[in-house]
Parts: sequence; structure tokens; C-alpha cells
Amino acid sequence: PRDKVGFGSTVHLKDANGQTIMYSLVMPEDADVDQGLISTASPIGRALLAKEEGDEVTVTTPNGSKGFETVKLLTIQDESPNAERS
Repeated sequence: PRDKVGFGSTVHLKDANGQTIMYSLVMPEDADVDQGLISTASPIGRALLAKEEGDEVTVTTPNGSKGFETVKLLTIQDESPNAERS
């Protein structure tokens, strides 16, 4: 989807402390949290799928729940060299 988080998307999130975190959704074998690459099968990856800019996201992990707001979204179509620009 063009306006929703999916595989290949880069998402900028704001946490409860106002800090911005950036993640790119990748296949499980390419995941590297230290590089900001998270799997679509991870708890945060699953929570982000189909979200849009401005959506609130709650991620449930073994360490508890965390809340985020999606502040910027670049989909795989946006990052493609052939993507249409408006």
C-alpha cells in the first residue's frame, strides 16, 4: 500500500519521551535492530503493519507495552527511483 506501513517501509516514530526513532521493515533474515532494520514478524513490525502517518501504535513486548506515534512514513513505492512524485 502506498500510504500504509508494509514490507520495505521506513517509519519514523515518536515515543512517549518525544524522541524520534526510525525503523525500516525487512524480512526476518535481514533484521538488525542496531541498524534500525526490524522484521515484519517482530512485535513492533506486526504492530506497525497497515498504520498511517499520525496513527498511534501500541507495541506489546515481553518487557511490557510501549506507545508510539507514526510521524513520517516512506513506503517502498516512495523510495523507488520510478516513484511518481506529486
